Amino acid sequence: MGQSLTMKGAEPFIFPGNRTGVLLIHGFTGSPAGMRGLGKYLNETLGYSTLGIRLSGHGTHVDDLRRPAWRDWVASVEDGLNLLQGISDHIYVAGLSMGGVLTLIAASRYQVRGAAALSTPYDLATDWRIRFMRPISLFIPKVKKPGAVGNAAETSYRYYVTHAVAEAADLAKLMQEGLAKINVPVLLIQSRSDKVIEPDALDRLSEHMVTPQKETLWLEKSGHVITLDVERDIVYERVARFIQQLEN
Repeated sequence: MGQSLTMKGAEPFIFPGNRTGVLLIHGFTGSPAGMRGLGKYLNETLGYSTLGIRLSGHGTHVDDLRRPAWRDWVASVEDGLNLLQGISDHIYVAGLSMGGVLTLIAASRYQVRGAAALSTPYDLATDWRIRFMRPISLFIPKVKKPGAVGNAAETSYRYYVTHAVAEAADLAKLMQEGLAKINVPVLLIQSRSDKVIEPDALDRLSEHMVTPQKETLWLEKSGHVITLDVERDIVYERVARFIQQLEN
């Protein structure tokens, strides 16, 4: 194989197992590395077939994120669901941050049995700068992330791409429109120490969902990337229990 476009460690993954499939979706500017540990845990402890997809424009070079629209990220999720359908009887979705937004969109649109949304924002457009991201992108294509954002083990980009931020805000709007349509069980997990999303994002998401089967978990010590942080074992175990209860 010649020189790879994909960053080392940012490759998509699949852990084959039984006929219960779990689609894992990483966050904005991140890569499948952020979900690999959870995928491996679900596969090794419960035998589930887990697939970690790489969203369009991610895990390669930061400038690649200047091209995708939110529709491309939804299409990436659809590709993953289509792949899992061939090897699964039941499919669950779990995602981190923007991956959580996509998880809830999938729960409102597609045939999934349950959804786990981790560190998921409710509304990006509350920041007044969002409305200017598209015109700004013509002159300032990317801005360096604050030091508190991201995780080196996640093979995350070190920059925010202004065009992509605007697309992510539109994606959050699409998620909001679909929350009332979700009728499958949902698990929401957020850390009180998360400095990236709204402090009350979990509560706002739960408030706008009508599904009677909602579970929530607040963490205390983790930052935004809870699948890699100090309480990751708690996250893994809770997601596993959530799915296992639905399978029994």
